[in-house]
Amino acid sequence: MTGSPNEPGAEPLPEADARRPRVITVAFWVLITSTVFWVPVSGSSAPGDLQGTSAILCVYVWCAARVRRGRWTARILGTAAAVWLVVVQGSRTPGFMDAGSPYGWEYAVMDLMAVILTGTGVALLYGREGNTYFRRRPW
Repeated sequence: MTGSPNEPGAEPLPEADARRPRVITVAFWVLITSTVFWVPVSGSSAPGDLQGTSAILCVYVWCAARVRRGRWTARILGTAAAVWLVVVQGSRTPGFMDAGSPYGWEYAVMDLMAVILTGTGVALLYGREGNTYFRRRPW
């Protein structure tokens, strides 16, 4: 007996669970929802900043989609895009609350919600279940 699972009477070899953890699916939807909040906030930036922010948002959404497939490079690149969004766009929250700002408290709330959702989504990707999922599917 060679131990092959194809031999008659042999027990099948245990297979790794290839299903995506629920945490990864939740993280994907949280990241996409944060994008919905980032878009109006990024539209309120200076015209020169809009192109860079739009490019980062496209990378962010692309990485969120690739993360569902277990691509660890997308997780790293998406984290870098999320950090950029939180630092650059998230720092604009107090400016929306100024009396002279053409944007009101609604933009400040959207900005704050986007920062919270982005942080939550990235944290879910680096949790125990997320790390296990990405170790199984390295590229």
